[in-house]
Amino acid sequence: MIFTSNLRFSYKEGGTYVFPDIKLDAEEHLLIHGQSGVGKTTLMRLLGGLMRPESGRISIDGYSLTSMSNDQLNQFRGEKIGLIFQKYHHISALTVNENLSLRQRISGFSTHKERRISLIKKLGLNDIKNKRVTQLSQGQKQRLTIGLGLIHKPKLILADEPTSNLDNENCEKVISLLKEESSACASNLIIITHDNRVKAHFENQIRL
Repeated sequence: MIFTSNLRFSYKEGGTYVFPDIKLDAEEHLLIHGQSGVGKTTLMRLLGGLMRPESGRISIDGYSLTSMSNDQLNQFRGEKIGLIFQKYHHISALTVNENLSLRQRISGFSTHKERRISLIKKLGLNDIKNKRVTQLSQGQKQRLTIGLGLIHKPKLILADEPTSNLDNENCEKVISLLKEESSACASNLIIITHDNRVKAHFENQIRL
């Protein structure tokens, strides 16, 4: 379950965001959309525990993020939250398979080879699983980013513009995969996007 109340965040250089409250029951999905500059990525970083709100509350799976110490928050995020960033966060010197294996170890999630094999196939990366990140196309890097957010079976999947570098066919595949994986892991899925192609796939939506 995801719950937020009275979230507000201000940047020192200017710009204040006040966000609508969110309440999701177990396994519910949510699409958050809006144009650039309305605070979509800021909201994702707050929900992911990467920033602390100026005021308000965030609760995930019964745990209050806003009352955790930094160490507790880092551990919780690593174990319970799957972050899929718009910008890539890979280790370029490693292969696709090695990046996923490292993410498993960091999360404390056992490095099950079967989990990696399954996810790599679902992402269409099987033929390039032993290639280094520097050898990948933009679309392949995007799909690896999605894999890094899903590999440890998080309780909350947060995806920031997960389809931005994908063609229509792969956009459909990625949305289906995110929904399928969230159901398999009994996770909440929140997608933050301005990609109009994604809207038709979600009934529960918030516009910022």
